[in-house]
Amino acid sequence: MKKRHWYSWVTLALIFTLVIGLYQPTEAQAASAPDYKIEINKKTNYLYLYNGKTVVKTYRVATGKTKALTPEGTFPLAVKIVKPGWKGIPGGDPNNPLGERWNGISVNGDNGRIYGIHGTNNPKSIGSHASSGCVRMKNSDVIDLYSRIYEGTPIWIHSGKSNKTWRGDASVGLKPASGTLKTTTTVNARTGPSTGSFIVTKLKAKMSLTLVGKSSDWYQVQLSNGRKVFIHKNYSTVSIPTPPTSGKVTVFVDVANIRSTPSMSGAVVGRAKQGTSFVKTGMNGDWHQVKLSNGKTAYLHKTVAK
Repeated sequence: MKKRHWYSWVTLALIFTLVIGLYQPTEAQAASAPDYKIEINKKTNYLYLYNGKTVVKTYRVATGKTKALTPEGTFPLAVKIVKPGWKGIPGGDPNNPLGERWNGISVNGDNGRIYGIHGTNNPKSIGSHASSGCVRMKNSDVIDLYSRIYEGTPIWIHSGKSNKTWRGDASVGLKPASGTLKTTTTVNARTGPSTGSFIVTKLKAKMSLTLVGKSSDWYQVQLSNGRKVFIHKNYSTVSIPTPPTSGKVTVFVDVANIRSTPSMSGAVVGRAKQGTSFVKTGMNGDWHQVKLSNGKTAYLHKTVAK
């Protein structure tokens, strides 16, 4: 397939899926859900699924025919489709090159319809560099992966070395949050953090909802029926409880940078692993002020510690 076809077939995939009603939205985003992350190594053509900092599954994949075709970086999972169609070929057809599942990746803010992790009707290509940019999996493997991950899962793609340590951008992906969100206008509530994600319902203006997560410019909230959905920040205001100025703060990402000043450009004076706790002495904007073991003051951003 030539790359120019990606826009056409993913549009057809969406239309076909909506018409026949085969989309199955996920409910895996409860507070107790696994902390999934994905690593894809283009050089070795392996996909690693992490739960927290532990690799729980390893899959063989196929990536782009050339290094430039499959993008590198850390991107969120934007949309999930069961049995996607392709250029008039219905989902589930043996001639459909997308296989059984589509996991759309939002690259540079797109809607998850250009690049994705999907199945294949050419299983012999798995393990090679064969695609026009997407990541192919065996159908049995992509079904297994699809059943585990949720919209907002961070996906790190690279062509370096893998050492079973997730080293993607920790700021990407769904993170826990708390507080109250109020809609400022009528707004679509979606399954994932992208305009390419499916619309679950339309919410009225001035609705108050419980905030449970955040992914880039999107807030995850819980509806009255318990369903979790995403709303863009442009259509809402958020009230977040003021963090205590003293007590204990604990790192909840794999590795967090400890900085000398409350700024992303501040010098990194150390790194802390997940679960490391510090004495909190104050807040400075979005930064926890902490006391190190040597008595010095340092800072941890609220996206890495709580």
